[in-house]
Amino acid sequence: MSMIKSEDRAVFYVNLVLVVLEILAFIHDIYVFRFGLFTWYTVDSNVMQMVVSGFVIYYVVKGRTFPKLLTVAHFISAVALTVTFLIAAFVLAPEGGVAYYFFNDVAPINHFIGPLLSVISLLFLEKSEKLPFFTIIWPAAASLLYGVIALVLNAARIMDGPYFFLKVYEQPAVTIITWFAIIAVLCFALAFLYYKVKWRNKEYV
Repeated sequence: MSMIKSEDRAVFYVNLVLVVLEILAFIHDIYVFRFGLFTWYTVDSNVMQMVVSGFVIYYVVKGRTFPKLLTVAHFISAVALTVTFLIAAFVLAPEGGVAYYFFNDVAPINHFIGPLLSVISLLFLEKSEKLPFFTIIWPAAASLLYGVIALVLNAARIMDGPYFFLKVYEQPAVTIITWFAIIAVLCFALAFLYYKVKWRNKEYV
């Protein structure tokens, strides 16, 4: 194992904290949701970040350049986690309570700490080769894939929700389409913003 470069120590420690916290949250979610834990977009996003951070640590320890696929995966997880934060803060918390969505059990990890550290690491700490601009489509594509699968499983009565706009037998089509559009646009906007902040017309940052 090579020595960690001084400029990479912040990346190492931030992602180590992320892995530890995400493992704790994952254990909790398994206990609470059992085999249904992956029906939740929030859980999927946090588990993906756990895996991404594990690989970030590996490449930092080895002193190797991050592969493009890892940076794409981090773009997807960072955007997805930001979406979970925004939905929790501005849609769910006003109805269900801030305490429940940001201070209950592992909610601080899933809805705030995870998203915050993921974005900080991706945008300001990790040195990655500049990706093609069309990279910004992947977070929206991944989110829509989750939505389509969940919608089909709801229609087949295999899955119930877990979000209100996925309940095809309880929501009108216009509500479902509107929320899919909102989330897609949100993903595109966040990915565009993160892309511009991360590289700022530079080739390697």
